[in-house]
Amino acid sequence: MYGDVGTVIHPHALSGQLLGRSVLGMAHTLGQKWVFDPNYGIMVNKRFYQNKPPTILDVPVDMQWGALDIPDPETPVGARGVGEPPVGGGCAAIMNALTDALGDEIFQRAPVNADTILTSFEAGRPMQQALVAHI
Repeated sequence: MYGDVGTVIHPHALSGQLLGRSVLGMAHTLGQKWVFDPNYGIMVNKRFYQNKPPTILDVPVDMQWGALDIPDPETPVGARGVGEPPVGGGCAAIMNALTDALGDEIFQRAPVNADTILTSFEAGRPMQQALVAHI
């Protein structure tokens, strides 16, 4: 995972942000599935065993990180924020790996759970609809 963060001020903190947020993106893709009751609008899966947040056991053993270290000319010290962008990178890495392994017709959005993959294989078509914005 490489970050375009401008000048690196604190490498250890940057490492924590890049790797931690990447793991959060992976968790959003694989383990966190929000299910709401369509009649009452309340959340059905309220417990951690139904909607698993990431733990240290979910982190890949050898995660690498780096920074481009190109100063940002618009800030006094040349640094940029790094808060949320690595979440998309972690999500995209998992989605691309699954697409490469299973084909691009199995799922059309995250989260991707084992039940989604198995029911799509059994039906021979995607069982999730792509997200649509009605503007």
